[in-house]
Amino acid sequence: METRTFRGSPAEIGRAQGAMNPEAAQDYLKFWQARPHDFENAYFRRNMAFMRREFPDMIDQIEAFGEAAGMASFDHAYFGHILWTGPVGDACSTLGIVLEDDGPAMLSTNDGGTDTVPGTVSNSVVSFFPDTKPHGMMGFGTRRQVTLGMAVNDAGLAVGANSGHRKFNFVSNPEHLNLYFVVHLLAQHCGDCDDVRHFVEQYRLSGQKGMNLVTVDAGGNILGLELESENVAISEAQDGMLLEVNHWQHPKLQNPSREADPEFWDGPYYYNSQARVVYFAHYRNVFARMKTLQELIDFSFDVHAPGRILQTHGLNVGNLISCQVMFATTRDRKMRLYLHPIEKDDYEEFEFPN
Repeated sequence: METRTFRGSPAEIGRAQGAMNPEAAQDYLKFWQARPHDFENAYFRRNMAFMRREFPDMIDQIEAFGEAAGMASFDHAYFGHILWTGPVGDACSTLGIVLEDDGPAMLSTNDGGTDTVPGTVSNSVVSFFPDTKPHGMMGFGTRRQVTLGMAVNDAGLAVGANSGHRKFNFVSNPEHLNLYFVVHLLAQHCGDCDDVRHFVEQYRLSGQKGMNLVTVDAGGNILGLELESENVAISEAQDGMLLEVNHWQHPKLQNPSREADPEFWDGPYYYNSQARVVYFAHYRNVFARMKTLQELIDFSFDVHAPGRILQTHGLNVGNLISCQVMFATTRDRKMRLYLHPIEKDDYEEFEFPN
């Protein structure tokens, strides 16, 4: 896996990220620009202004990224990060769990269709940001954007996300945080789950789809976050475990979604997501007895059951495959990372530097 450490100011970090592979960043932008888009769109302009006000460091980083990647303007660089006109139907899982010996841990996957996996894998970069404030962080990044998609920070907070669910509140909410920034900014600005709760209640979410996340802190706290614009549902772990997938599980969100969008709840995307909930419920007692991260890894790879969290051909509804996988322990701030094709013995381990 390509591994990079990005140091310095936000602009210096963004410049180094943009210089990694300008062609990949530009091709990604062209892919999204081929869809209808409008840089004068009210959401686009107001959300950009919101980010300049609330997260100026991120704006500096994106601006420098775009310049180094040879993009025509900051509008292009920003559009390449929020993808406002193009929702993506990925199918990911995040499990937070407290292991008897190894303590708080996380399993998080980034799953996609066979057409998206090659680009995701070839552009993956294990990125370290030791100088970001208030928290340094590490995780899966990409040559095509500045943000992390899975992360562990210097305080021992792990963040994993799942996306793709339909919204039922279609107000654009430009004064909220666009969903594609959420993982990165949670890892950068939060030290524990209490910070996470405050952050998501303050900034909420905007974009064309909802987002589910799990956060696990070094103290063993686990939160499940289901974010749908104005609507925020927060769950806590039961028996030291919590799984988020690709549909709303909290009644606060599921009930109105079923009324507003019944077709979603009768299709393969939902059934793929629900199969993982059933899998976890079936093996819940097994997960509850796990002591070490190695036990979690062995079970995740070795038990070939329908709906298992690591998705491969023949074991899921729909053509979806795990292309990035993170196992992490938070007290020691370590990650074991896998890229497609995932094999149990083909991984790299990383630790946040002291």
